[in-house]
Amino acid sequence: MKKFFKGVRGKQLLVSVLAVMVIVAGYYRWSVEQNESLTVTNEVLPIEEQGEKEKGTVDEDYFSRARYERDCTRSEAVEILTVSAISGDASAETNAKIEQYAQSAEKESVIENMIMAKGYADCVAFVDDESVSVVVKAENLDKSGVSKIKDIVVGQTGMKATQIKISSKQ
Repeated sequence: MKKFFKGVRGKQLLVSVLAVMVIVAGYYRWSVEQNESLTVTNEVLPIEEQGEKEKGTVDEDYFSRARYERDCTRSEAVEILTVSAISGDASAETNAKIEQYAQSAEKESVIENMIMAKGYADCVAFVDDESVSVVVKAENLDKSGVSKIKDIVVGQTGMKATQIKISSKQ
């Protein structure tokens, strides 16, 4: 057994195991998504109500899907940074990037909750180093609404108003 591990350092072995685990987790997530799309049935709602329900949830699905994709992308980036930190390549820059992702996630959550508290049905926010994008569920977004949203975003992120993009989606 010692001959097998003679040329392999412990950290390299750990990184290899973690990389395999990430690949297996990604494959598992992909296979679960494939199976869910085939087995989803809705036997609870009558046909008439199901059509109305589908029309109403199209917009909600956009916001849920956008949040899900944002969170998955961020989680994958944090996993990669964590693996590099474990492998011994950790630098102050890597740790700062992980901390920045955590702060961005917290800011996005606060922004979304505060905007919905202002009376909007739903919204999703994307915070990065240079800008903030916010999509709110609204038919028409007037100047006072845009002003309220910008005030919330500026208060939470400290960004300039020119760095904020606000759009609406029904």
